[in-house]
Amino acid sequence: MPSHDEIVSRATAAVKGADRKAIIQAFVGSLSSHNLPARSAFGSLMVLQKFKAHKFRGSKEFDDNQCAYCGLPEATDYCSTDDSVEDYPFQVQHTDVLYAVHDLETFPQREVNPPTPEDEDRLGKLLEAIRKLPATAQLADLNKSISKVIKSNKHERMILLETFGYAGILCSKSKHHYGKKFVTFDAANSDQPKEVFKQEWEYPVRFWTGKDGVNETVVQSLFGDCLPG
Repeated sequence: MPSHDEIVSRATAAVKGADRKAIIQAFVGSLSSHNLPARSAFGSLMVLQKFKAHKFRGSKEFDDNQCAYCGLPEATDYCSTDDSVEDYPFQVQHTDVLYAVHDLETFPQREVNPPTPEDEDRLGKLLEAIRKLPATAQLADLNKSISKVIKSNKHERMILLETFGYAGILCSKSKHHYGKKFVTFDAANSDQPKEVFKQEWEYPVRFWTGKDGVNETVVQSLFGDCLPG
């Protein structure tokens, strides 16, 4: 039964040991291959990239058996398996620290597809489709905008766009994203829009609208080497 502190230690080690370039390339390489398990690690890295070692402190907003910082219980009998990653998108929970840790730890053993010119073209078209959305665009428009660019269903596109939110590519200017500082469990889960349909999306993309557009600085930082010339 791993303790909170043991999982936190694994999380910091997993981020330190992660091959950031390989994970980004695996994400891009999944756009045409539809290799979803290979795609998953990018979301986990985006969530955990600024994760800090900390001691358990009970949530003030939710169950006090969950840590306010990371959401983990003090101890868990959950045993990670590859099933949750292999079942992408149905079991993907990038903001679940235990899932994200396992995702990063097992990434080196995962079959990945190197990015091809087709993948790079799809990435460029995906971003361009979002850029073309009007300022009035909502999350449904965002999801629909990329439906013809990549092989996917609605749920898969939702997870991809949530991943862009974690990274800061799609983030309301009034909100924080995980690329700047780890967003705590209490903060991410208590900050909800009034619209029920938006609450189905993960923080921070749930607050995105067309006026927020695309953060080009983050795009270049992450994908500068993978975009068509």
